[in-house]
Amino acid sequence: MSTPPTAPTPPASPSPAEERPPKSFVQQVLGQWPLASVLIGVALGLGVVALSHWRAGSTLIGLSITVGGLLRLMPQQRVGLLAVRNRTLDSIVLLGVGIGIVVLAWWIPPSR
Repeated sequence: MSTPPTAPTPPASPSPAEERPPKSFVQQVLGQWPLASVLIGVALGLGVVALSHWRAGSTLIGLSITVGGLLRLMPQQRVGLLAVRNRTLDSIVLLGVGIGIVVLAWWIPPSR
């Protein structure tokens, strides 16, 4: 018993990801701007703390982390390495820690 001839199948169309050329190293680095902006803000805050302005530096650190929590609400393809777990958990943790640092920085009474 012979099998009937089958018509050749057309080649599968490439997916949109396969149509794009690979990103260069510079494009990959610039694609991490959400994480870079948070890290730069924290580094600046640590620099301010090192200059003996702990309240302003701690506020800058807390605000940077809070901005990271807001940036985490962006689509998964845009946040890059800022995404660790799922969007809800990442946002809650970053917003909670950032707001907590700002509140603690302003709650402590100034030394006289």
